[in-house]
Amino acid sequence: MALWIADEGAGLIRSGADGERRLCAQPLSLCACGNTLVCAQAQQAAVYAADTRRRKAGAQPRRRRGRRGPARPLPPGARRMCALPGALYCLSSDADSISLLCPRTGRLLLCAQAGCYPRDLALSPCRRMLAVAGGAAGAVLVYRARELTLIRSLPLPGVVSAAAFAGAELLALCAVDEGRLQSRLFRISIHGVVSALGCWEGLPGALLIHPDGMIVCGVLGKLLLLRPDGRVARCLPCGLPACLRPCPGGLLCADALDGCVTRVAAALTDAQCVYRGDSPLDAMVL
Repeated sequence: MALWIADEGAGLIRSGADGERRLCAQPLSLCACGNTLVCAQAQQAAVYAADTRRRKAGAQPRRRRGRRGPARPLPPGARRMCALPGALYCLSSDADSISLLCPRTGRLLLCAQAGCYPRDLALSPCRRMLAVAGGAAGAVLVYRARELTLIRSLPLPGVVSAAAFAGAELLALCAVDEGRLQSRLFRISIHGVVSALGCWEGLPGALLIHPDGMIVCGVLGKLLLLRPDGRVARCLPCGLPACLRPCPGGLLCADALDGCVTRVAAALTDAQCVYRGDSPLDAMVL
């Protein structure tokens, strides 16, 4: 397995047992598609082999790990991506859209409007719905994944910066400016009822739901582990988490403000910097 880092200033970094390599310039976001890694750039995707299966002794590798395939077109400003078998979803902040692409060829299959400078994208646990943090549109938008048809638009205060599914419910992190800038976390029930879970000073960052139901929430200056009812269980200092992803034994935090990627224990009991660079926007283990 290797650590892949999308550093907007330093490029796409692959760090594994065979050392560290810089692979492409100005990466924006990452997505795992089977045994390949898709790296979004300004208007195209760079695709790399990331096969981590063990080979039998003496067998030759089918593809070199980290080897780049043909570039594929992408909508501009692809800040977030996610994948299903036969489907790659791309959220374009510049085009205010969500697109469904063929992961093999990059061919555009479907496209839908998605708020105003949308910020985040999440798949439901059943893989049938997509939630988009609609940015300045002030709403979470819920789509049927395979058709990209809008099911619901759920209004929220301020700029919606991050969204995540917690079972059948949704969580949304918003930037609200009512005299002073605050990060507010909301829960949205299956019936569309909105309830407040927490409020902190400063800009919002990333949001992640831990498999045990705990909420990991990044805001300016801190990384918070929250209980399902919103109570703070633990807090770690940080800059501003741009992306949170699960990894073996915990999670990865890409901090664009501090310029580091940190491997954090699942209960936020320990944190170790595994990369320091310019402005890491995304990181994953694959």
